[in-house]
Amino acid sequence: MKVLKKGYKDTEVGVIPTDWQIRNIANSCSIKARIGWQGLTKSEYQKFGEFILITGTDFKNGTICWETCSFVSKYRYEQDRYIQVQIGDVLITKDGTIGKVAFVNELPYPSTLNSGVFVVRPLDKDIDKTFLSLIFKSKYFDDFLDKLIAGSTINHLYQKDFVSFNFPIPSKQEQQAIAETLSDIDALIDVLNKQVEKKKNIKQGAMQELLTPKANWEIKKLGDVSYIVGGGTPSTFNSDFWDGEINWFTPTEVGSHKYLFSSLRKITEMGLRSSSALILPINTILLTSRAGIGDMGIIKTPAATNQGFQSIICKDMVSSEFIYYLMLTKKEELLKNASGSTFLEVSSKKVRNIEISIPKSKQEQTAIAQILTDMDNEIEQLEKKRDKYLNIKSGMMQQLLTGQVRLINTTSCSEAEEAEIKNYSTDNKKKHSKQFEEAVIIGFLVDKFGSAAEPLSRFMYTKLSYLIHRKYDCTVVDYKKFAAGPYNPKSRYGGPEKIGKKNEYFDLVKDTKGYDAFIPQKKIQEAVDYFIQWYGADIQKWIEEFRKCKPWDLETLATVDMAINDLEEKGVKVTVSTVKTYLSSIPKWKAKLDKPHFSDVHIQRAINESIRLFKI
Repeated sequence: MKVLKKGYKDTEVGVIPTDWQIRNIANSCSIKARIGWQGLTKSEYQKFGEFILITGTDFKNGTICWETCSFVSKYRYEQDRYIQVQIGDVLITKDGTIGKVAFVNELPYPSTLNSGVFVVRPLDKDIDKTFLSLIFKSKYFDDFLDKLIAGSTINHLYQKDFVSFNFPIPSKQEQQAIAETLSDIDALIDVLNKQVEKKKNIKQGAMQELLTPKANWEIKKLGDVSYIVGGGTPSTFNSDFWDGEINWFTPTEVGSHKYLFSSLRKITEMGLRSSSALILPINTILLTSRAGIGDMGIIKTPAATNQGFQSIICKDMVSSEFIYYLMLTKKEELLKNASGSTFLEVSSKKVRNIEISIPKSKQEQTAIAQILTDMDNEIEQLEKKRDKYLNIKSGMMQQLLTGQVRLINTTSCSEAEEAEIKNYSTDNKKKHSKQFEEAVIIGFLVDKFGSAAEPLSRFMYTKLSYLIHRKYDCTVVDYKKFAAGPYNPKSRYGGPEKIGKKNEYFDLVKDTKGYDAFIPQKKIQEAVDYFIQWYGADIQKWIEEFRKCKPWDLETLATVDMAINDLEEKGVKVTVSTVKTYLSSIPKWKAKLDKPHFSDVHIQRAINESIRLFKI
């Protein structure tokens, strides 16, 4: 007989507090999906439009990645009002990879669902929507799905099965406390994810700049500066060949990390001699030549590989670290050189004949590689920190959603970790939503660029905020192509301006030309403090360089930068001509080409500025 701690009971979903209830999903929530005959064809997926179609492939980190979503017609959006997405909806995939979850915490466009996604909404007022989303990310739902698909190849979550899901639930007050506690750590994880993506984008720009051939560089074939070595596999039928002490890598182990220290499987000396595998020296670059062609890693211990590699042993004249980074830019060329009827493979001859441009001086090669290595180390540290808090969150969820921790003078992480989580969260219980964040940005910009005597115009604020999001977030999905340039209509109509006024960060007035403008209010320093806390002091200094910019210069820069992003996404080379062609294709932007500040000279200047500000 199971001995239970006082105040707990044993239920069908496990041990939970005695004051918690067991709920059934069908009795507590509505479950809707697109009806089969309303299914969309691929031809109906549009790149542009006013109505979003959400699919399971658009789920990322528990929310919707709006950048990957397609658009659909108004008819398709209005076809079924029950699957028109709302803030607070819980979305769950029912086809393919079943059970993926996304919580809708923002809604930039009117949106609907494809036929592979359920939308779940609480029917009872005593169920918190955010808490419900956590239930579907918990072990309760994982265990339910595991039992459902046990011993089968099921790749559908049918509603007739879904309705049997049961889950525990505390009082609404405790639900909200759990949701708030976990949202604190989510805020920190989100910040760290953005920092990782930002650093990766910076590194990508640095690689493009540093590895572009210079006048004093020389062109060589890879085979001139290195030895290309294949691998081999001992017979798997002979146990004497395996479980030895020699590292033996396969392609699936390469590509995630720059340095490789230990392989999953190891071979013996006898196994090595029985195959075509060779011991490769430290700092050899393992280059996959099959299935995932072009993935790489540098071994930091002597090792062998199977035959899925054309490994690069650099000669003394070159830096292996430099060649590693240079070959990262050659993946497309490697794929073009691959051939084979059963599976694609790139031969050692093709690898040897790849042309590379390198500095004559090994010292210069090493210096370039060191800059990129430092960037990789910084990214790795951020990823480790993020992963630590993901693990903390996982442990917290387990404790909070089973009632092991009741949020009464308890914590599941150290005081230092808890303090850091809170620093990225919501001081004084303010909800750190996108709307509140944008209100803070307005307040910060009003403090830096406006005053009671000279209000900051909405025109100037919009362009400056665009630049901040480009610098920090790297993406600007909320900005639309308005006549005055990139503009985020949700700032005005979606809440940020109202939030900022209510919190006394700023007020709205009319400037001398009769346009809306912002002036500081008595609590504006609070917005500045939040901004520095969330975005850091560096970006505060960075934005100062635009202080002397004229409004029309900012309009040109922001507009051209947005055009550059779209052109690069389509694989179009960025020139003055392609930018002008793009601007003329946007109805609201076509007239810009008649303005003096959109002359060829100004567009080229804006292209150069965009590269300087965001690509390097």
